[in-house]
Amino acid sequence: MAGDQYEYKLRCRALELHRNGVGFGAILERLGRGRFWLAKWLRRFREEGWAGLRSRSRAPQHRPRRTPARVVARVLELRTQLEAHRPRSLRFAGIGAEAIRLELERRRIRPLPSLRTIDRILQQHGSTRKEPRRRKGGGEPYPTPRAERPGDLQQTDLVGPRHLRGPRGVTRFYSLHTLAVVGRAVATSQGRHKSAEFLCEHFVRAWRWLGVPRVSQIDNEMAATGGGRYPAALSLVMRLHLLLGTHLVFLPQGEPGRNPHVESFNDLWQERVLRHPCPDLRALRRTDAAFLHDSHFRKPHRALRASEDGTRSPGQWLERHRGQLRALPPGFVLDTYRAGEGQLRLPLARGRISFIRKVDPKGLIEIHGKAYFVGKRLTGRYVTATIFPHRQELVVKRASRVHKRFPFPISESLLDPLLPLPRGRI
Repeated sequence: MAGDQYEYKLRCRALELHRNGVGFGAILERLGRGRFWLAKWLRRFREEGWAGLRSRSRAPQHRPRRTPARVVARVLELRTQLEAHRPRSLRFAGIGAEAIRLELERRRIRPLPSLRTIDRILQQHGSTRKEPRRRKGGGEPYPTPRAERPGDLQQTDLVGPRHLRGPRGVTRFYSLHTLAVVGRAVATSQGRHKSAEFLCEHFVRAWRWLGVPRVSQIDNEMAATGGGRYPAALSLVMRLHLLLGTHLVFLPQGEPGRNPHVESFNDLWQERVLRHPCPDLRALRRTDAAFLHDSHFRKPHRALRASEDGTRSPGQWLERHRGQLRALPPGFVLDTYRAGEGQLRLPLARGRISFIRKVDPKGLIEIHGKAYFVGKRLTGRYVTATIFPHRQELVVKRASRVHKRFPFPISESLLDPLLPLPRGRI
């Protein structure tokens, strides 16, 4: 730099004057520098010659906190192994800093680098992936269900159809996923058809593991809604939730992103499970079970903090909070409600079923196959429409205030739910 070059020339001039017999005082007066400065550069010249007059780097010569080269090598080696899914024990692991640090810890590599250090190492060696830009929130307020306590909220979504290719041909299947928002434990089911009975069987299996939620949120899948063919008839999925005292909430139509946690799990499941060759559903279920065990007990979840939750393992968290979860009634099985020909027939119980809807330009919302006018002044805004079977009423709320009421006639008799109804707002 210009400043360094000027200083170097000044030092050289001082040395020339000194070698020509000019005294200290005259040199200092001529160059405008101090005695210590001149003594320093004379000493440097005696030790190193003209090269000693160059400015030295101010960077520390010894960096005690610098990551050892062997640790950097292990980080890069592990990244390569994780990308190749080798060894087999890493087949469901991710490839990010947290997955790498977990493996370093298991292999007792010391010193153990921080997540930030691992990110820096990967960045320096070009081993990072550019994260997609996330859309910022804002806009119209959305009535998000509350998720604060264990068992408050579960999100369910369907993946499929997907296809498996094996020696016996192609198998078409669906995978149904239910995720507990508080705790992040998951239950999955795979089947050939997305029927209402498949959904009900999945929910019963999921609730044996996750507990029965106070609120269950799902997309507007026809098997869950019943398709709205008969507006006053409630589907098997609705009846199951009512029978077990769970508030079922349907997302706005065309907005699956309102189930963000299970949608994120869907992406992870497809990336980690479907990449393995599975010739049939039996093989897929084995792979799925291994993936779930890995996710629940081997890999820490970023949403859990050991300082606050006592563990970072969703499976351990679930067992720690088992006493706070609502369990299925003893001996509860769907076969109890099958008719003579094997068809599932669930009774109707008291409770509530809600639909979150965005009001269209005509001031209408569609609920269970029927249009309801709620007013053009609410166009573009979200409302919550709730069916109360025991009151035979559909109540539309906006920002927790009742906006309109509509009759919702139901002819059959109702039972009390097997579990207590959830209280308070969703």
